[in-house]
Amino acid sequence: MTDFLVPHTALNTFCVACFLTLGLSEEDARVTADNLIFANLRGVDSHGVIRLKIYIDRLRLGGTNPRAIPKVVREGGTCAVIDADNGVGQVAGLAAMRLAITKAGESGIGWVDVKNSNHFGAAAFFAMMAMDHSMIGFAATNASPTMAPSGGREARLGNNPLAVAIPAGKYRPIVLDMATGAVARGKIFLAQQEKKRIPTTWALDKNGLPTDDPDAAAQGLIQPSGGYKGYGLSLLIDLLTGVLSGGGFSTHVGQMYKQIDAPTHSAHMCGAVRVDAFIPIDEFRPRVDGIIDLMHSCPRAQGVDRIYVPGEIEYETEQRRRSQGIPVNAVLKEELLVLGRELGVPAPF
Repeated sequence: MTDFLVPHTALNTFCVACFLTLGLSEEDARVTADNLIFANLRGVDSHGVIRLKIYIDRLRLGGTNPRAIPKVVREGGTCAVIDADNGVGQVAGLAAMRLAITKAGESGIGWVDVKNSNHFGAAAFFAMMAMDHSMIGFAATNASPTMAPSGGREARLGNNPLAVAIPAGKYRPIVLDMATGAVARGKIFLAQQEKKRIPTTWALDKNGLPTDDPDAAAQGLIQPSGGYKGYGLSLLIDLLTGVLSGGGFSTHVGQMYKQIDAPTHSAHMCGAVRVDAFIPIDEFRPRVDGIIDLMHSCPRAQGVDRIYVPGEIEYETEQRRRSQGIPVNAVLKEELLVLGRELGVPAPF
């Protein structure tokens, strides 16, 4: 299937215009669009504009509140809880990360949980905000159940992601953004659109058996990354987000795609650590460079041309896509064209 290369600025403008027609404020529309395009630029297409339609559908049908205003409902010292008022997840995530950074600036560390929210897109988008303040950033979220606990065959946990961003010196920052499942569900959606088979390590069908059919996978379960280890990490993230915030967790998180007119009650966590609360930043950066050098200089296995640290592939992908455009497959292009016609927004093609 041939991909169309679309300038990232044109896709961003299109997303903003679509969100504005559904009642989002200018700022909220922009941060949500920025998050989607951020994912596409970095090659994380499972969290890019492929999510636009479901966001729009949920706004149209009342599943997400377009005029929500995140509100701090509990606060003390280095910590806080924000109620997202069933708003767009990116808006709540931005509020949480800004507050975490403020608290870290005052006390060395900030931790902010969010409840009553929705899908907040790429977690690295929020974690990376901390680096502008010489801080280490954290972001995580729970999600609707798509994974079974180890040994189970019914969904009890989401493919809950975690992102950590660490500033470096001469090198690009280390940015780890990973789900706890073997693959993001959005990659299965992409495989469905592109009529491609998937690795049998990605998902289980409805009978709990490995499958290479993306349609069967979409009706089945994501496999935990590393078996019981991925299950344990997913459970931990649900505890630190949904349980700790007083929000939805496990099967209490709604299905974004199946219950479009209902709140999902998703929960997030954003954290920031001020580096100089532990070590002077001018000492820390070269030490990070040192560990990156150790990774880069590791003797390579046969057939391996280069060793990366987390975030390098995404950065290089971003540089390429900023100049060449973001690839959009034919199915997604048609979906965006239909959305544009329905909302009266010119398509970016």
